Amino acid sequence: MQASIAILNDYCDRRLDALSKPQKPLVRGLVMPREALVVGLLMIPLMLGLLFFLPRLSLLVSLIYLALGQVYNLKLKSTPWSGLVFALAMPLLPVYAWVGVGRSSLAIFWMVPVGFLLGVALHLATALPDLESDEAGGAQTLAVWLGVQRSFLLCPLLMVGAVILMSLLLLVQLVPGPAWVIAALLGVTALAVVAMTRLSGPQKPPQTRAAYFYVVVLTCLLLGTSWFVIVTR
Repeated sequence: MQASIAILNDYCDRRLDALSKPQKPLVRGLVMPREALVVGLLMIPLMLGLLFFLPRLSLLVSLIYLALGQVYNLKLKSTPWSGLVFALAMPLLPVYAWVGVGRSSLAIFWMVPVGFLLGVALHLATALPDLESDEAGGAQTLAVWLGVQRSFLLCPLLMVGAVILMSLLLLVQLVPGPAWVIAALLGVTALAVVAMTRLSGPQKPPQTRAAYFYVVVLTCLLLGTSWFVIVTR
């Protein structure tokens, strides 16, 4: 599944990669475009064959993930929608892994809205270090569309929103869990937001955005992993 998405991504981007990524196999001529297209498409029925004996729910989740990946490749990669598709696809991976081993707890599907919020924050943080160069090159990513100011504003708000959603689900017991987890999640997020504010911002040099990115990545990984452990208990 992931191989098909990655190969077809390189196929669709081969002309752009010729300008900015000369080390790519397609650009170097090590792989012909037609070969990449055929292999990428053949990976899809191979994936379906391998998934045939798994639970049907895992097949459905896989097909949704595959559809999102290929729509991203063909239509949405250079649009503001790309970040939203990335964020929606990302939490489907742990859901697929869980239902693929025969677990069917409904709580696992709360990974999707929480993961979506964290995924958009992660996408914005990833784009911030290169935002000006992306804009100058004509890219129409979500971060370029929002601009530096709004991207910096939205990134911590999305992380806080994800933690508030987790806390509410725990409070109303839609997802069972101890009360101290709420305080821990809120505390970690508060520390991360303070660190992000001190490290970088729209008025600070672009060089500071790499450290900002690492704080966001570590925080999203911690929150996402913690939430997965909670919903699969």
